[in-house]
Amino acid sequence: MKYGRVETEKLYFSSSEAAEQIGVPVSVLHSWEKDFPELKPKKNGAGKRIYRQIDIDTAKEIKEKAATSKNPVVKQSKPVEKKPGKGNKEFLLKIRNRLRDILNKMAKNP
Repeated sequence: MKYGRVETEKLYFSSSEAAEQIGVPVSVLHSWEKDFPELKPKKNGAGKRIYRQIDIDTAKEIKEKAATSKNPVVKQSKPVEKKPGKGNKEFLLKIRNRLRDILNKMAKNP
């Protein structure tokens, strides 16, 4: 405790903070809310989900079940590795080039 500061434990976490602690994408965490009635985070005044530590612990238990479950709803919990923009950019460039080819062909054959 420096300079009279009292360290406090955080009581509420955003969806992204909770998902990071659990090790799943936010979309999976949100989908679990529909499939598992025991996972019910509260919402703040702005309507955003806020997770308590008990909610995070519940989601971790759900994730542990996913490792041994044959249920496809639970199995979807594998984290998705995101490549920031790389795959999307290449994909969009291919689409753009394909559209240009189509436009060129249309211009030649009116």
